Amino acid sequence: MDPTLVAERVPAPVLANSPGQTGLAGDWSDFGCRINAWSPEDLFDRYESTRFLYPAKRARLDPYWRVILDNWQRARQAGELLHCVVSFDDPRGGWASMTSWRSTHAGWQTQHLVSDATPAGGRAVMLGAVAVRMSEKRDVSQQNWFSPSNRFAALAFGGLVRSIPPGGAAVVPGDYVMVPLPLARVLGGSHGGGEKQGRVVELDGGACPELADLAARCRGEVYVRAEGLDRDDLRLADVDRLYRLVGLRRYRRIWVSYDATGRMRAAVLAYRGPLGFNFSFLENRCDLLVAPDLDAEETQRVTDVLLAAACPAYDGFEPGCLPVASHLPLDRLVAAGAEPVRPYSQALWLADAYPDFYRHIDGLYARRLRGRVEHPRRTV
Repeated sequence: MDPTLVAERVPAPVLANSPGQTGLAGDWSDFGCRINAWSPEDLFDRYESTRFLYPAKRARLDPYWRVILDNWQRARQAGELLHCVVSFDDPRGGWASMTSWRSTHAGWQTQHLVSDATPAGGRAVMLGAVAVRMSEKRDVSQQNWFSPSNRFAALAFGGLVRSIPPGGAAVVPGDYVMVPLPLARVLGGSHGGGEKQGRVVELDGGACPELADLAARCRGEVYVRAEGLDRDDLRLADVDRLYRLVGLRRYRRIWVSYDATGRMRAAVLAYRGPLGFNFSFLENRCDLLVAPDLDAEETQRVTDVLLAAACPAYDGFEPGCLPVASHLPLDRLVAAGAEPVRPYSQALWLADAYPDFYRHIDGLYARRLRGRVEHPRRTV
């Protein structure tokens, strides 16, 4: 069958709670898609042909390009265990692809939705990915980071909270900057010691309900579940073992700040992963969480001290910086010398919300195919 026709006629999902149904039938071929069919070299060439990988970004990645290519090639050896590239080829011209990689124990980052001259292909890879994950029932969550200025991404991911019942999804606006390691160390040492600085501790791998509570106050309960902060193995040792099978690493280190009364008031979560899984280095981001009741002076102090504490996690990180993501504005760090990337929003949706997310994306593309929603050739 013509895969374009398959893409244009993707059925609604068969939900487990539908009368007379026991599950969801979903396979890549049902959507005219293939999994890990293209080599990383071929995929990157396609990225450049659509200008998803535009010249300025390609130049930024160029010093690390061999490492990035090797990381993608190694991940491909593990198949769907670690990294998936779902693709759609239109025999009449055009193609679409999307990638996902394991971020936490059962949480995946879905990214790099790119299409060339085939809106139906974009629809196929997105709906196919959701349907297969619903069928396999192995996930806890998925997430996507997008720029609010990207109109289609803002509708697809920023708009999902309007289609999913409360508690099933969240969109966390935020800022994203690159803080050079020397700057982080200098800022951390600028506050001196004493009681005001508080106490900074690196957490071990065990469960930490106080961290989960802080994260919920900063970014919500969906973030806590999606990032696995409500369980033990906070350092992602089990995930790291999977990545080590192909010579890669994926782990997390966490530092927290306590005030004089022993209350946790801020944390940094340093995620380390294969460089370039995301072309904005989000696989290595440093999440900054600051209690919402801290004043400006306390916020500045704990931010600086915690970023300095996190520097050892980025020893050997090729770009020589901390890629800091926060729900707070990071203008002060930029003024001090950090490099602004762009505002990013983090969209998260839990497995229980997959059917609603499917319907949301299906409806968005239905409007697109009727000419009512602009669909770019690329999204973040």
